[in-house]
Amino acid sequence: MPKFKIISAGDGKHTWKAVGTNPKTGRQMTIKGGQKGVKVGPKNRTSKTVKSFQARHGSPKTAKQWVNKRRWQGAAKMGSTVNIPSKFF
Repeated sequence: MPKFKIISAGDGKHTWKAVGTNPKTGRQMTIKGGQKGVKVGPKNRTSKTVKSFQARHGSPKTAKQWVNKRRWQGAAKMGSTVNIPSKFF
């Protein structure tokens, strides 16, 4: 599974970006996501908001959806590394 580092996007449009290597092409890849201004931290994440998020989005079909799901679960914090399954590339 490829490893991607989660860092702040810093572009004014997104909250986070994941930087890593695409396993199929071997090239550097950046995945951006998160709506600017929406907090996903532990203070703002309640069981009700997580349940609502999961109901709206279902199971992930892309690498971006996988990272976003992990962010909402609290498993992919800023500065951490996340393993993305190869089937998403």
